Amino acid sequence: MHPSRKRCIHSGKSGRLASTATADIDDLVAGLKDRQHVVLHFHGGLVDDELGFATAERLTAVYEAAGAEPVFFVWSSGLLEILRGNLPQIFNEGVFRTLLGRVSRYAAGLVFQQPGQRALGVIAVPTSMSVDGELALVEAGMEPYTRLAVPADVRPLSEAERTRITSDLSRDVGLAERSREIVNSALPAETVGDMARGADKGGRAAAVTLMSPEVVAELASTARTREAERALVSTALLVAKTVRVVAAVVGRFRLRTDHGFYPTVVEEILREFYAANVGAAVWDAMKQQTADTFAVADEVRAGRYFLDRFAELLATGSRPKVTVVGHSAGAVFIDNLLTDLAGRRAAPADPLPGGFRVRDVVLLAPACTVTHLARVVRRQTELFDRFRMFTMTDPAERADHLVPFLYPRSLLYFVSGVLERDSSRKSAVVPIAGMEHWFRDAAFPGGPDADDLRAFLLADPARTVWSPGDGGPGRRSGARSHSSFDDDPQVLESLADMLAG
Repeated sequence: MHPSRKRCIHSGKSGRLASTATADIDDLVAGLKDRQHVVLHFHGGLVDDELGFATAERLTAVYEAAGAEPVFFVWSSGLLEILRGNLPQIFNEGVFRTLLGRVSRYAAGLVFQQPGQRALGVIAVPTSMSVDGELALVEAGMEPYTRLAVPADVRPLSEAERTRITSDLSRDVGLAERSREIVNSALPAETVGDMARGADKGGRAAAVTLMSPEVVAELASTARTREAERALVSTALLVAKTVRVVAAVVGRFRLRTDHGFYPTVVEEILREFYAANVGAAVWDAMKQQTADTFAVADEVRAGRYFLDRFAELLATGSRPKVTVVGHSAGAVFIDNLLTDLAGRRAAPADPLPGGFRVRDVVLLAPACTVTHLARVVRRQTELFDRFRMFTMTDPAERADHLVPFLYPRSLLYFVSGVLERDSSRKSAVVPIAGMEHWFRDAAFPGGPDADDLRAFLLADPARTVWSPGDGGPGRRSGARSHSSFDDDPQVLESLADMLAG
């Protein structure tokens, strides 16, 4: 076993201890006594257990060379496997391609049309051939619709326009065929066979889809209707959902929460039809795991047990400087860590010294929401001294394609546009803290949290490092991909400079 494993706290489901035992944490904390500097490192959510341990092995020497004793929190999400496995399969589904074409056609006719034309009740719907030509650019590695300018004011979808699109799609033979495929894929084989024999010429056999189970169940529930009505009912449901996606795309351009036309169309289709199979549930569970690890429970939770022992060490008079470093979803972990520390300071019986403060909070391409990070920075006076965020410029973010040729934006764009949920737990477009996209657009509807976080970051230029860029010692970064921040030589040099400063 590599010596760095002894510096790791390995947690599993609900933040419970995995391969790490309580005795291992006791020994680890005991080894921190009288150390001048301690780093608590939280890797990102795309990293599984083995990569987490590999990260610890790689960074141990970096932190030790800077005079710090590292502690690594190792956890696993499985998100990368889902994204790599499911997204290409979804993009190749016939039903997805049909939806992409239909939504792109009507949304383009609404988004790129001048408001005056729409006010006259005109929808300048492009031809299917022109839409196919735009979408064909994807195969060539180019993004569709980038040459078209969006008007300054995009009107929401009107009831008349909604009725018109619904009427058009209700007569769409291709969409009806895809609806029949979805229903067939969810029915017993003998029922499918009966349907296939009685279907119109040209009908297809059952097809498998990665649509969310609840969406498939809703469409397939029409199998309980009379066979003659089945296709009509399921198609009506599919049409209603497709129109809802068109309205959502148009609404995002109106609210300025779009991520560009083609990525926004893709995101809205995935949120409406595929959320369960593009990692939304895993993303939620992963974030919950970072909170559960600090929970008060009958069984040992990794984060809480470590902080219990670490608070006891601090109470003996040992006072190392503490830096916390979080990469990607590790920023969510840090938010929960600081929340727990705040609770301990308010609890008279807790051994954590009342004056204890974290020296540095360092975030690398944080995948937490603006709301989460706003909650962190509001605690600066109480809990930590300095803050620094290393993250990509928006041009670099847009060039870091999560799924080359298919989704031409970064992981943070995908988290913002597909995986996150609003305060009512509904799928929604949510600003992500590590994206310059929201930061530079003062009109972005982020509310008080965005206003507070933007003001905090602007108050001190040293708090942000836009990558790639060189702001001098401690503020250099050459990272051009989301995953490269904890392996970029300039970022590691900057971390060493901060630890030495």
